[in-house]
Amino acid sequence: MTQSFSPSFSIMSLIRFGDFELNEQTFELRRNGAPVRLQQQPARVLAFLLNHRGTLVTREQIRLAIWGDDTFVDFEQGLNFCIRQIRLALNDQAEKPTFVETLPRLGYRFVGKLEKSGASEVAARAPNEKRLRMAVVPVEELSGKEGDYFAAGLTEDMISALSRIDPARLRVISVPKLESGDGTAAHLDRLQKELNLDYLLRGSVRRSGDTLRINAQLHDLRDQCVLWSETYDRKAGDLLAVQEDVTERVSRSLAVELFPSATVGARRYSKSSAAYDAYLKGRFFWHKMTADAIGRSMGYFNEALALDAGFAPAHAGLADCYAQMGSSRVGTMKPLEAVAESRKHLQRALDLDETLAEAHCTLGLIKSWYDWDWDGAGVEFQAALALDPSQITALIWQSLLLSVNGQHQESIASMQRARELEPLSPTVNLYLGLAYVHGGQFDLGIRRIRESVELDSGYYRSHMFLGRALSAINQHDEAIAELERALALRPDSFESSAFLGLALAGRRDRKNALAMVKKTQVLGEKCEPAIVIACIYARLGMPKEMFEWLERAVAVKSTPIYVPLISAEFRPYETDTRYHGFLASIGLSHRARN
Repeated sequence: MTQSFSPSFSIMSLIRFGDFELNEQTFELRRNGAPVRLQQQPARVLAFLLNHRGTLVTREQIRLAIWGDDTFVDFEQGLNFCIRQIRLALNDQAEKPTFVETLPRLGYRFVGKLEKSGASEVAARAPNEKRLRMAVVPVEELSGKEGDYFAAGLTEDMISALSRIDPARLRVISVPKLESGDGTAAHLDRLQKELNLDYLLRGSVRRSGDTLRINAQLHDLRDQCVLWSETYDRKAGDLLAVQEDVTERVSRSLAVELFPSATVGARRYSKSSAAYDAYLKGRFFWHKMTADAIGRSMGYFNEALALDAGFAPAHAGLADCYAQMGSSRVGTMKPLEAVAESRKHLQRALDLDETLAEAHCTLGLIKSWYDWDWDGAGVEFQAALALDPSQITALIWQSLLLSVNGQHQESIASMQRARELEPLSPTVNLYLGLAYVHGGQFDLGIRRIRESVELDSGYYRSHMFLGRALSAINQHDEAIAELERALALRPDSFESSAFLGLALAGRRDRKNALAMVKKTQVLGEKCEPAIVIACIYARLGMPKEMFEWLERAVAVKSTPIYVPLISAEFRPYETDTRYHGFLASIGLSHRARN
């Protein structure tokens, strides 16, 4: 799978950066007014980088924009030559770049400051000018529940593609599905005011046999009009082309008025429509994040690979599944076995497509959960977000990583960015609440977690973490009630049973807290619950048992190992040399307190 960028049409005549200026019409480069020798092809590459300043541009995107889709020349050597010539002309260094930064295995990014002149002054926008906001409503499936996975996948891909148009000037968010009667002018006006929206994209899909009909509408909420409306009648085998076609149509409609120099990063998927169909089903169940749903998700990903063995997203999907199966979240495999399987599929995904944001996101998770390579995890989450600014999962896991490192304001900022993308997502509101809780802002955190419960009362993790947060501020009775609700919704969650034991320990109910230790061991026998069992003993004030379980957690890679760093019950032990030893064993000795 690769990404494609359309060649960028620009109305800028000159671009100034540092002592240099590039004429985009003639591709002439000057320094302080004096000509600088640079051949036309390197100059075209430089112009493309300049027009995407601050944004990762992959080698594949450069190939499609500058060389074209049907090139037969040695592109790799040609691009390497162009980058060398650009650096020579600009007196730039790859090791300490002033202008062109190399992102290993990904591509390039222009990092210098720009000054625009000539006709571009009309298009140039002041840094403090309002960024436009467009909401994407989940595509409505009109064929029946069976096809929901396709509508969900189409919505996700649309958000991802539109987010890459011009992130500096256009913010793309998702909103809940419109219910019957919600499409009225009054409702849209209310939605516009509540979320400060400029545009709203909505659509529907209907399947009938092998025929697919997709309708899309772009609403200008400021003028209260439909900017455009299109209906696409295609064979089901053409559904990938429909997605790209709709995305291009939306972007062009916006570009005519707002972004004449914007490009659209449309994904290219498997050549097999059936493989892509199976992949969408897999992702649909993956997001449910239960043991049963993960099993169904893996079945669909494997079905996609049986149809197309080179389909990178399906390999990334399997890597995601295995990584979760070895954790306390899903808990159906031993961590060491799970991560070994995850690595196989992840490496295959990256071999097939190094620009796959989902793969870099999962690599960041593995580095955090299993390798304890904290810096490497941060790099991968940033890479995922550079490739796809709408990657909610990367923002969530990045937020947790920042909390572990004590960077609580940055953690909150990561989740606030996620909430701007999906303001009414139960998961996003939950993890924003957790970011506040981890930073010691319990009032704000609990309020946000309660909003997550209100958005989806059937989401067991919202009840679980609400109970966890309430227990931390000694509201044990309410905490126990929430944790019992979580277990009722998902009886096999050893994570919930451990946190219930934690709340019972906080209420000084030692007998039942120890009973929950045994229950957690039984529920977690397929996985390794050591890290969450250590939490119960920490709250019971039993350091000998706590450190024994921490030691076991390190040995068996009980995941996520960083739980003690974001949990209040471990604070009494932070100056203990044994706790310092635990931190050193997982590469976090810098977080030790004397």
